[in-house]
Amino acid sequence: MTTLAPSDDETRIRALYQRMLDGWQDADAYAECFAPDAEYIIANGMLERGRQEIIDGHRLIFSAWARNSRLEGRIDRIRFLTPTVAIVTAYGHIAFPDHRSSEENERTIYTLTAQKAEDGWIFVAYQNTPIGGH
Repeated sequence: MTTLAPSDDETRIRALYQRMLDGWQDADAYAECFAPDAEYIIANGMLERGRQEIIDGHRLIFSAWARNSRLEGRIDRIRFLTPTVAIVTAYGHIAFPDHRSSEENERTIYTLTAQKAEDGWIFVAYQNTPIGGH
C-alpha cells in the first residue's frame, strides 16, 4: 500500500493547528492563529466575531475556570475545498492538571476553516460542538 506524503499546505495547516494548541493559556498567541475578522462559535453557541473578541473571551476563561489548563486535540481530516480553502475536522478537550472533570471539560468535535493568505494559512472560522450534543 502506498502512502502519500502530506502536501506542503497540509503540513502548514497542521503546524497552525499545533500552534493554536500550544497557544492555549496565552489569549494573544491563541488568537493569532485566527484572522482579524474570524468567526468563532464556542460550544454553548456564543459567537465571537473577530480576533479581539477571541482574545477577550479567552482572557476571561484563562483567569477563571480554564486557569492552568491545556488544550489537547488531534486532527481527524483536512479537506481542501479549493487550493486556498480547507476544512479541518478535529477532536479535542481541555485537560486540567488535577484531572478534574467538568462540563467545560467535555470532549468536543470541531471544524476550522483555514484560508491561505499571502503570509501563510490562517483560521477564518471555528465551530465547536460537545460530543453527545448537549
